[in-house]
Formats: sequence, structure tokens, C-alpha cells
Amino acid sequence: MRNMVRCFFAVGSLLLFGSLAMAQATLPHYEGFDYANLAILGDQPGWTALNSGDTIFVYTGSLTYPGYVASTGNKIAFDGAGKDLVMTFDSIATGSIYYSFLMRVTALGGLDATGGYIAGFYQSSTSTATGAPVWTRMNGTSFDVGISARITANTQSWSSGYTVGDTYLIVVAYTFVAGDTNDVAKVWINPDASTFGGTEPAPTATGVNTVADLTSTVRFMLRQDASTKTPFVELDELRLGTSWAAVVPSGGSSYVETMNNAVPQSLQLAQNFPNPFNPSTTIEFAVASTQLVTVKVHDMLGREVATLVDHTLNPGLYRTKWNAMDNPSGLYFYTVRAGNETLTRRMALVK
Repeated sequence: MRNMVRCFFAVGSLLLFGSLAMAQATLPHYEGFDYANLAILGDQPGWTALNSGDTIFVYTGSLTYPGYVASTGNKIAFDGAGKDLVMTFDSIATGSIYYSFLMRVTALGGLDATGGYIAGFYQSSTSTATGAPVWTRMNGTSFDVGISARITANTQSWSSGYTVGDTYLIVVAYTFVAGDTNDVAKVWINPDASTFGGTEPAPTATGVNTVADLTSTVRFMLRQDASTKTPFVELDELRLGTSWAAVVPSGGSSYVETMNNAVPQSLQLAQNFPNPFNPSTTIEFAVASTQLVTVKVHDMLGREVATLVDHTLNPGLYRTKWNAMDNPSGLYFYTVRAGNETLTRRMALVK
């Protein structure tokens, strides 16, 4: 009995406090910027500033895109001449590594016709060798979006004519190809909703490397370049993963983040946090064996109001979020089901 209690406490501690202790993101990773208004992003778990200058702040509100999975948390906003921020994740050196986000350019500011890059991958925990940077440049009163395999070659492939004030779904991939000077970077801008949660479609633009390939990808970075290289931009719904479906989930499906690959002895469900909450909260759970897992929310009358998870999951610790922006205040019940086992807890939405 004592060993069982100790195991339960260890798993529960990881569930309750794992989000605060994570120094390295486990893929797939979801960042909804669920922090307080005007919070400094570089002070949040998993983020590190590389230099000095204006910081990146969190602001109230979310970006949304038709047919896409519902946004949670808030958004970030930045422009030129500020801090670059990085997030470290599991090292990837084969296949493809993806990132995606919602982006809205709110003003061109001093952005010029050459432009600069705002996001990409770094090769290691110490190197800033960059892969798959996504670029923006001024095009009259609109802007272009570009991709390159590396920044050292400085040859971008561009897609033109995007409107200031509109929200775009940006998806980027870096693919390791056998040999050298031949890795490939791709960008998709507003991919068709029929591909959400599916397989990778044809890209909007492609860049093929002509210099030394990256040996790996270990960090994702956000870059505030010079004021002539960076527009005023808002970003939201950042995802990192090794498949298209991991970073472009279906709006009709759920999203779950792997926290840890530890193998618990039984199904576990932690108390949501924060609780009470308004409007979003985090739910963490543990799965002991590979099987179909669902996490659903019901109101006091037993009516299902949300399906947060509906996936076949391997043993491990997981986290999902519920954004109750469109739901009234009150008590709700959330239930995790794995096979024939179910666990339920109560939470309070207070607006």
C-alpha cells in the first residue's frame, strides 16, 4: 500500500507541477500563450531571452481561423529591434520538423522591401545556425511571406500580396535529406481546411538549401529583427511537432500535448488549474496503457459541452486545455475515459 501511495504521489506531482518544471518541450508541443495580460513571454516556463531590447508581451485575446481548432489563452505581439526568444525541445535530426502559428500583421511600420525573418529553428542549444526561417517583406501597402532553408544562403522563395489586418495560418517544415547542402524548407499559407488533421499538401513555397545543412534542430526561436526587417505582428496558437497533423489539427478534433513518457501504474486525473477559472483551464492526466482515450466536459445537467481529447494514446503523462469563453458560469465535470476505466473531477467557471 505504501508503494502504491508513493507512486500515486509521484505521478500526481508530475501532473500538477509538470507544466512549471518543464525546461524542455516534449513534441508535439502546444503553446496557447495562456498567461496574464502584459505578462513578459521570456519570463514564462520554457522561454528564454537571448539578447537585450524590447521584450515580447502577452496581450488579452486570441487569433482565430475558420475551420481551425479553437484557440485558447491569449496572444503575443512584437515588432522590430527587441529580444529574440527561444524554446528548447526534443532534438530532431531526421525526417521533418514542423511549426505552425496564426499570424496577423497589424501594421507594416518601417518594414522594407528586403524584409527579415520572424521565426525559425536553431541547430543546437548553443548554436544559432538557423533553419526554415519564415520571412516578411513590404509589398506596397501589403506584405509578402517567404521561406528559406537557411539564412546564410539568403535566398528566399516568396508568396505575395497579403493584407495587413487579416489573420493567416502559417505552417513551416524543415526536412532532413540524405547528403549535404540539400535539405528542404517549406511554408504553407492558409492551407485548405480539408487537410487539417490529415497529411501534408503541396506547399505554398519551397526553399532548397545550398550551404551546409543543419545537423539537428533543438530550439524554436522568435526574432525581433531591425525595425526595417520586422512589421508589427501578432502571433497565436504556436505548435511544434514531427507531423503535419501534430501542428495542423482539425477544428473538429481535439488536441493533447505529451508532457512526459513515464509509465504510470494506473489511469490518473489531476485537478484542473487554475480552479476556479475564466475563461480557460488546464487538465492533466496519465495513461497506463495504449488505448483510445477521451476527455469530455459536462454541465450540471449531464449535457456534454466539449470533447477535449479523442485519441489513441501511448502510456505517459498528458495535458489538454478547455477554453470556456462561450459557456456560462457554473460547475462543470470533466471525465477521462481509457478503455473501461473512467475518472471524473469537478471544476468551477466564474465569469
